[in-house]
Amino acid sequence: MIVHQMLVGHMANFNYLIGDPETRTAAIIDPAWQPDHLLAEADRLGLTITHILNTHCHHDHVEANGPIKEATGATIHIHEEEFRYLAHFEPPPGDVSMSDGDTIQIGQLTLHWMHTPGHSPGSSSIRVNDAVFVGDTLFVNSIGRTNFPGSEPADMFASIQKLKALPDTTTIYPGHDYGPTQQSTIGEQKQLNPFWQPESLEAFMVLAQPDNDQIER
Repeated sequence: MIVHQMLVGHMANFNYLIGDPETRTAAIIDPAWQPDHLLAEADRLGLTITHILNTHCHHDHVEANGPIKEATGATIHIHEEEFRYLAHFEPPPGDVSMSDGDTIQIGQLTLHWMHTPGHSPGSSSIRVNDAVFVGDTLFVNSIGRTNFPGSEPADMFASIQKLKALPDTTTIYPGHDYGPTQQSTIGEQKQLNPFWQPESLEAFMVLAQPDNDQIER
């Protein structure tokens, strides 16, 4: 599997190209800010973008959907909870509405869609092989904000438990460069992430509410 992490824009976003080395087809996750650069990187790697995967529909994760779709014809995938809102937040609309447990085939790669709400109603993570791309559900040693409209701390706590169930060796690829490293693992986050320590929702809420502006810069 080819994983190419790109730091773009003024909000320290990560965009990702996930490619199949056999067919050289690829998905781009959360394209924003620098579409020409993203397309040039795909070309440099010899990858054909066939899918656009949005972990959620906040502007800084979908802003380049249009230019990438126009250049490649790729289909746009987003969770059903935010599918109907995508065109409102940032056209064009989505092509495929995703549900928890759905899969996407990129050449020989099978991508598994995980609904991990909390930061937003449709926030999702995408698991492929021994990697998971978590959008704004998780940052290295922190989590996405849960005080936006549509956020829900209780959902975030449940999503953390879902991610904790993945193998400890799973590599985590976050949606922003907000931590001490650009990647981590499930095992490391179990040890280092303070938001992963509470074992009850009540204890988690002490950290996550009422104001967690410090979580996301």
